[in-house]
Amino acid sequence: MPEYLDFEVSLRDVQPKVWRRFLIRPSGTFMNLHEAIQDACGWLNYHLFAFRTPERRTVAGLPDDDGFSDPDPDAARIKLSSFFGPGKSNRCVYEYDFGDSWEHDVVLNGTTNLKERFERRLIDGGRAFPPEDCGGPPGYEDCVRVAEGFDGETIFGEAAELREWLGDWTPEAFDLHAVKRHFDR
Repeated sequence: MPEYLDFEVSLRDVQPKVWRRFLIRPSGTFMNLHEAIQDACGWLNYHLFAFRTPERRTVAGLPDDDGFSDPDPDAARIKLSSFFGPGKSNRCVYEYDFGDSWEHDVVLNGTTNLKERFERRLIDGGRAFPPEDCGGPPGYEDCVRVAEGFDGETIFGEAAELREWLGDWTPEAFDLHAVKRHFDR
């Protein structure tokens, strides 16, 4: 029976918890994990990213990040099984968008064996991830306040402008079945 890594990914520095849980093959790479996180969270893959140990050592990222810093170990070449699993690590930090600095806790809950073969499968989650480019955790807090009816000054200006930019985004909106249609492979 095929084995899968069972991950939970949650956004740091925001409350209540915003999270996703999914299964992915251990033979996958950190690039596959990056793509899974992007798709599970509704991110649009516009920005740089890196996976780091809790001690901040870079495990994987982009080997050419347009000269912003030293190249990271190539996420497309590093297998998840080289880092995660029994006798190895069970967690890392995924940072996406170095300007907004969205940090995610990536926790390996364990492994599971299933009869079915697939690349990845979304299991569960809670709350909507923030809109792309909303200003990191402080901007997310303003988005939540405005979505809940706040009508004052935000870090971006007037609440009415932010409300218009947010469109139909709401912090509680998470439709597991809709995300699964896009995520599961």
